[in-house]
Amino acid sequence: MAPNLYLVLSKPPDGLPPGEYDRWYDLHVRENIVSPGFVSARRYALDPSRDEPVAHRHLALYEYEGDMSLWRTDLTRRIEAGEVVLPEWFPQITFSSWAATPLSERIEPVR
Repeated sequence: MAPNLYLVLSKPPDGLPPGEYDRWYDLHVRENIVSPGFVSARRYALDPSRDEPVAHRHLALYEYEGDMSLWRTDLTRRIEAGEVVLPEWFPQITFSSWAATPLSERIEPVR
């Protein structure tokens, strides 16, 4: 079975230079996947496919195996221990997150 997915949609705080957000988030993703259970991570820029208001500008897609409580507990411990440092503007990030569990094997086109 394929790994589970953890999806984090986010929008940087207003007025924060995009380069600063990207530099921090690139580091943050690497800090996150040190926790046990993570398989991989990748960040995406979101571009709306229709002309509508956009609540989020970025997607971080994490693949993990096992129970998500393993890496969540470890990540919380590392944040509280100061091993993962969150910037002062972290509370101003607009975000939502989703855990996704596969319902089937990966399906690829027949060629």
